[in-house]
Amino acid sequence: MSRLWVLAAVAVALSACSGSTPTASHSPTASPTEPASGSASASATSPSASASPGPAALVHCTVPVPTGDNLVIGSVNGDPTVVVRDIQDPSNARNVCAFDANVIGPQFVSATTVSYETPDGSLLKARLAAGTTTVMGTFAPGINNGQYAISPDGSTATYLDGGSWHLAGPSGDKVVTTLPALPARGVNPNQDDSYLAFSPDGQYIALFQTFRIGGSGATAPDQIRHAGDGSLVYSTSGMTMAVWASSPTRLYFRDGKGGVKRWNPATGVEAVVTLPWIRPRSSPDGRWIAYTTLASSGLEQFGLYGVPANQVQPLPLTGRTGVAFLNNDLVFYLGQRACSNCLGPERTGVSYIYDIAGGTEVISRLSAVYDAWPHTSS
Repeated sequence: MSRLWVLAAVAVALSACSGSTPTASHSPTASPTEPASGSASASATSPSASASPGPAALVHCTVPVPTGDNLVIGSVNGDPTVVVRDIQDPSNARNVCAFDANVIGPQFVSATTVSYETPDGSLLKARLAAGTTTVMGTFAPGINNGQYAISPDGSTATYLDGGSWHLAGPSGDKVVTTLPALPARGVNPNQDDSYLAFSPDGQYIALFQTFRIGGSGATAPDQIRHAGDGSLVYSTSGMTMAVWASSPTRLYFRDGKGGVKRWNPATGVEAVVTLPWIRPRSSPDGRWIAYTTLASSGLEQFGLYGVPANQVQPLPLTGRTGVAFLNNDLVFYLGQRACSNCLGPERTGVSYIYDIAGGTEVISRLSAVYDAWPHTSS
């Protein structure tokens, strides 16, 4: 699985009403115009930061983490601490590790290893049992920098440092391309997104974003590249709300009007359905994509897209936002309600879990979900 990023830009736009988003992020914001940086071509490879030992881990475990269990990185109602929580037995879920308060963007690398960033601009991989870390990359601290993803095998990181898109692994850290400048403008939380993720099979990396625009080819806003060497596979523009799904690997994304397209490594791009989804997420087995759409009330409505059958299943659950899969059948999301004095809807403070197999919704003890393990399953 890749990241579960929700734009910091959206958080800023809605903070007066909604509080923080359910995941930490360094995605671009509506900031003053930034000058263009560098060349569009890949830079010479620099020494790999991934080989460097890092500082002591900022995550601390009270018990051994069961490697075969269903795990979540998130927080529990009534406590802002971000934890690793074992939810294998939902009725007896327990916290097994806790992150320090200054950790940014925590994700699973494996059941025994996590990744996160620090305020000084370090991207670290931390081993839960040993408490040791490895530096995967470094970037200039700032809200526009640091969006990242780790490869499924944990050997390689990709991250954004301003307009520079990095690929860092055993052979070094290089800039695969330089994106256009970041113009000053507002943010539309139902259209704007920044998605950076490895494909589930680890063969490709996708960057689909709506903030740095104006380029084409190697500098286009939306790109797919080979994960091994960073070479360009496909690029386009004007797209948003992407997600890797299916097995074998496919990338789904949509245009501004909701025309969903699917990229296939063998056959290219094809249109599949009209569905103006918002921040879609894929199940670990790739069978489902969970999403929200904008209802006529102005609130978001939860829905499911069946990947094998190309089937849309809108559900009568309005006032739901920020979907995240906990496993193949359970989807987490937050409650939402209208607000007359806000820029948009506000959060209710109640979160839910939807059981796909049972078609039921229950109130969740989790207040936020940043990532879940395993990332992929059969």
